[in-house]
Amino acid sequence: MERKPSIWMLAFESCKTVKVGGLGEVPPNLGEALQDLGYDVKVIVPSHGVVNNKDIMDKIGATKILEGEIYGTRLVLWEASFIKPVHIIVSGELLDDPRVYDASILWDKIRFYTYGVYFYANHMLGKGVYPDIVHGNDWHTIPAMIRLKILYSSKEIHPAFVYQIHLLSRITVGEEYLGLYELDPVARLRYYHRGAKEDHLRDIFLESRGLLERFIGLVSDRVLTVSKHYLFDVLGFIGWDLEDKSGAIPNGTKWEYSLVINNVVKQHPRLSSQLTRDLSRDRSLFRSYLELDALGNLPENEPIIPDKGVEEKLREINIYPIGKRGRSYPFRDTGPLAIMSGRLTSQKGWFVLLKAFDEVFYRLSSAKFVLFPLPVGGGWEKLKPLIDAARLYRDSVRIIPGIAKSIYQLAHIAADIMVAPSLYEPFGIMALEAMACGTPIVASKTGGLAETVLDIRKYGVLGTCLLYTSPSPRDLSTSRMPSSA
Repeated sequence: MERKPSIWMLAFESCKTVKVGGLGEVPPNLGEALQDLGYDVKVIVPSHGVVNNKDIMDKIGATKILEGEIYGTRLVLWEASFIKPVHIIVSGELLDDPRVYDASILWDKIRFYTYGVYFYANHMLGKGVYPDIVHGNDWHTIPAMIRLKILYSSKEIHPAFVYQIHLLSRITVGEEYLGLYELDPVARLRYYHRGAKEDHLRDIFLESRGLLERFIGLVSDRVLTVSKHYLFDVLGFIGWDLEDKSGAIPNGTKWEYSLVINNVVKQHPRLSSQLTRDLSRDRSLFRSYLELDALGNLPENEPIIPDKGVEEKLREINIYPIGKRGRSYPFRDTGPLAIMSGRLTSQKGWFVLLKAFDEVFYRLSSAKFVLFPLPVGGGWEKLKPLIDAARLYRDSVRIIPGIAKSIYQLAHIAADIMVAPSLYEPFGIMALEAMACGTPIVASKTGGLAETVLDIRKYGVLGTCLLYTSPSPRDLSTSRMPSSA
């Protein structure tokens, strides 16, 4: 039987195990698509505590495949074979802490993950197994990629190394970075930089000037990002001398309108008998149900808040319309609905939206907003202004601070618009999810959003959104359809 080409995808999160943001969608979904094309794909991720949840481990078919000590660290590796593609989960030490991106432990988590990836690769190499392609995603996987390149180069094995930037970290490190992750500075590596070269790892690092993403850009055979617009930002940072081995592969989504409807009806069976198959009437039904009912009846475990510091703060709040532990009260009446989702970072433009509220409610007092901010790593100071806004606009704004799977897709098929006021956006997978649900978007004209959505004022009936060009609250709040629309 002919051997399938093998791809190992390294990622710090996955929607099949533990997900925080859009990054968690891409490696597993891309891996699944590649598997459908005939590749043998494995996604290698940290545990982030999932191994302590027996129900999830049983559901994904996780079995222990490797256990031992490496660099003084006790690690356990699991293979999850019930999900597609197969996931290798690295557990042990801080890898089992549920905080994914907490700054106080992040660098150590990356170190233990690097050891785990090397542990697995070395074990598989003993069986004569190695990948044809190593595909790393974002800066957390950089030391693991380099560690694998050192390992395979020492055996005269040369897989292709592909590094994909979903969001630039712009981190600068010193030479001590090599020691922190057990990266041998005198290891000789082949790489391409305006021609084929071979140098010691330390020399390659010095050439990178300590720019972490330039370092991996030099070591890798190919550097990718997620949109043509963002590629200019990436090359502007890592260096235009790497342009000849750089490119863009857009992200994707598995959302389809019919599948989303089926998922929502499974979660909320009482809606089934009320559907009319008239898209306008059904959207009105979903909207009323979300606003008046579902918002106030989340399952006991929702919202799931990955930032434990934020969760503790929310336990102290129970003032309308914010309930205990970040739960929400329903609206008292219905109205046109806008939604917004994403990590709670400045980049996403949350505070642009907050400053636009006065103008929006002056122009349309019946408008409703349901916001899905995802607090990550010390996010309370960023979440508090949203909490304050929900209190101030108590008849118009609801905040769901975390993951609420029971209503997330429902909100997308209920909404009249999705708001995406990002200050910059490498891709913007939330726009694809909205469009898959037939929900128009009001978005800033930046990065991937400028490529994935079409302004109705320019494209007419082919349009899917309104784009505004300056990141101001007034431009966001006053964007409007053409008079003929």
